[in-house]
Parts: sequence; C-alpha cells; structure tokens
Amino acid sequence: MLARFSVSNFLSIDAPVEFSMIASKESQHLGRVAEGENMPARVLQTAAIWGGNASGKSNLCKVLDYAQHLVVTGTRPDGPTGRIPFRLREEAAKEPSRFEFEILVETEGEERMYRYIFAVTGREVVEESLAEMRPVSDRVFFSRTSGVDGSEQVFNLDWWERRVVPEEERMFARFVAKGTKPNQLFLHEAMDRNLALLAPVFRWFRDQLVVLEPDATSMSMEIEESNRQELRDYMVALLSRADTGITAMEAVEVPVASMGMPSNVRDDLLANMKDEDGGMLFRSPRGERFSVFRKNGELMASRIVTYRDSKEGKKIAFETSDESDGTLRLFDLAPVLHDLDAPGGRRVYVIDELDRSMHTQLTEALLEHYCGSRTKETRTQLIFTTHDVLLMDQRLLRRDEMWFIERGKHGETLLESLSDYKDVRYDKDVRKAYLEGRYSGVPRIKPFARRSVRYTMPEPESFRLNEETPKPEASRRAEP
Repeated sequence: MLARFSVSNFLSIDAPVEFSMIASKESQHLGRVAEGENMPARVLQTAAIWGGNASGKSNLCKVLDYAQHLVVTGTRPDGPTGRIPFRLREEAAKEPSRFEFEILVETEGEERMYRYIFAVTGREVVEESLAEMRPVSDRVFFSRTSGVDGSEQVFNLDWWERRVVPEEERMFARFVAKGTKPNQLFLHEAMDRNLALLAPVFRWFRDQLVVLEPDATSMSMEIEESNRQELRDYMVALLSRADTGITAMEAVEVPVASMGMPSNVRDDLLANMKDEDGGMLFRSPRGERFSVFRKNGELMASRIVTYRDSKEGKKIAFETSDESDGTLRLFDLAPVLHDLDAPGGRRVYVIDELDRSMHTQLTEALLEHYCGSRTKETRTQLIFTTHDVLLMDQRLLRRDEMWFIERGKHGETLLESLSDYKDVRYDKDVRKAYLEGRYSGVPRIKPFARRSVRYTMPEPESFRLNEETPKPEASRRAEP
C-alpha cells in the first residue's frame, strides 16, 4: 500500500508537494480504513483529487509513473535520467528532482513500512536510500550520495556492514554497489544482480503500483486462465447494470501472428509474459478492445464481441469499435474494479480522470460499490483525479480522502487535503463550499471578452410617396 510520497522540482511541481494516505483521527467511514496488528499506521484505501485544468493533476500521476519506470526499467548506459525539472524558475534546471516514498509491504508474513528516497539530475543519481520504518529507530539498508557536479559516488551499505552478515554477502553487496552506474538506481541494479534482500520494495514498484493515464493504449493484467470467464461475466454484469444495453459478451481467440503484429512487438510481449497467468489489455484508436496472453507457449489474442437483444428477441453482435466512449471507458475500468474486489489483493491503482466520458450517477455508483466492499483487512487502494464536483460528498468520501490541487502565482502546483481545514463538520456541504471558493483547487476563470460589433444604419433613400417625381429644372423651362 502507498502510505505517503513527496516530490520536488519535477514537471509543474517546484517546492516539495506531499500526498498522504495515512488516515487522520476522524471516525467517519472508519470500517474501510486498513489497519492491523503489525501495521505502524492506519492507511486509507481511497483518495480523490480535484482541481482546475492545468493545475497539475496529471503531473501528480506522472510522478508515480516516472518513479516506477526508473526503478523497474532503469536507464540506458550513459543515457539521461529522463527527469523534467520545473521550468518556471531559472535555477531549477541546476537542482536535482527529489522523490520520497513510504510504502507498506508484506514480507516474510509481516507488514512493514519502508521509506525509499532518491534524487536525480538530468544525467545521474545524486541521492538514494532505503530504510525500514520502525517505532524506535529506522533500520537503514543502504544510502548513497554524490555531488551535483558529478563527484564520486559514496555508498554506505549499513545492512551488510553488520558483523552477523557473512563476508561473502558483504563482498557481493559491495560488488553490486561498485557496478552501479551513476545514472542508475541502486535498487534497480540490486534486483538485476539478484540481491534478494531488496526484492520486496522493488516488487512493490513493479507489481503492485499501476498508473493508468486516460489515453493509455495497454494495461498489464494478471489473471488465471480459469478466471478469465469470471472476468467476462463480471464485465457483462457491470455493463448491464450501467444501462448500456449489453446482455452478453464473447471472447474470440485468434493467434497473434495472424493479426499482423510486428515480430519485435510479439517478442517483447513474450519476454514480459513469464507464465500463462499474465496478459495485456490493448485498445486501438478505433475503439477495439482485445487482450493478449500466453497459451501453450504461443501468444494468443482475445477479441471482445458484445451482444444486445433485438425487438424480435435475437442476439445481435457488436464490435467494441461500435460502442460509445462511456461504454468503452467501462470496458477499461472493469478489470480494475474486478481486481480491486479480489480477496488478498495488494495493488495500488492510480487513475487519471476516472470519470472521463461517464455520467455522474454512474461514476458515483461505481465508487459506492467500491467503497462498500472495503474492510479493515483490505489492502488494495484506488487513487484518482476527477473534475466531477458532484462526487465531493461526505456521505461518499471521508475528509482525508478528498484532495485539492491548484496552480500557484508562479505556475507551481500546490496540494492540500480537505482534512487540513479544521472547521469542516461531518454534515457540511463540501461541494457548495468548494464552488464558493472556500477551499483551494477552484479554477480562477476571468470573464471572457465579448467581441464588440458596430452596426451602422444605412442612410435612407430620398423619395416621396404618392407624388410625381419632379422634373429637372431645364425641362420645366422648355414647357410653353
């Protein structure tokens, strides 16, 4: 689970911004706050983030996506770190971008809280450390520093320097540290060299953190073959309750080789899918939805076909490309909701624009269903951004689950929780107060200038009604 993270000098974020899933002392909706005997703190399972356009909501999601990429995928030899500093302050480009995470991980049958920190410039890692957070004192595994000017890296392998650690393990840890390139995280290198002690933290970033952007073309999925039909049944039930008219669904399996997929893409998919319980969900620009998975060592694609009942009672097939944007959004969210409901799950889903293309009542119903399935033992989390202010309701969300994001006077992203405001009663109409500007995150829209139009009346023509047109003066003189 994600307990807290902070970031500075990255994208639209300048000064440190902190986002916390640690529960406050309030008692509202207490039954869905995760807690346990070995948990050092109570952790929220839901968070919603509101804010105006260009306030930084998507960038907050990109923070998690970037950190995951740097930990799991790493960097190319001598390549850049890919960080993007804050661009509206001149000195920011010379300063490192700093990331700090506090995560709850299950390891050796116990839940432990870890703090992982790293800071990077455009070319190298200048700070990195990992520690287990304990009630009395933190247990430090390693720390690493280097000067921003590119001076030599200094590693402190605290865990391996203890007397109880065998000399062979100590020497191997030193070897891994010495082989870590300046632009690479030690956590990534340690897993690449099979330094198993750090595996739980690495796997949290790789397997449990899922960041979904609105226009993402694919999403990884882990589901056993026997449960794939269960997922389709879940999707049909969800789509039917959402009043889409869909009454049935069928998956048509075809070999990926017959779809014309490039060989290099097929090779990458095969390399990433280690077993037959994994897969990828894809969506094309035309709206098709299909999954790719391993079956008997071969890549297979499963194309979704939906059915509706005609007036005559017949089943009429539809391609997913025929469906509306709102229906397709439900297609994309269904595997997420199914996974969040699965017992024993520990994934953290971060979804940018959860309500995209969906009616307010549908989004609210989905959140009510999700929140209603939470217990103190649940370990999955849903964090999302939204523009829908009708979801800003204390009957649906706790105060510490509501966050506001806005742009400061210098273009920097600012973030705060509703629980930061001390005068908010449990029965207060938060939505009304938000729209009245009592909290942050409300867009400051200036009146749009109206286009001025000048209309000039045409000059009236000179004429007389029912009168004979006068003749010219010369004509009148010529008459006898």
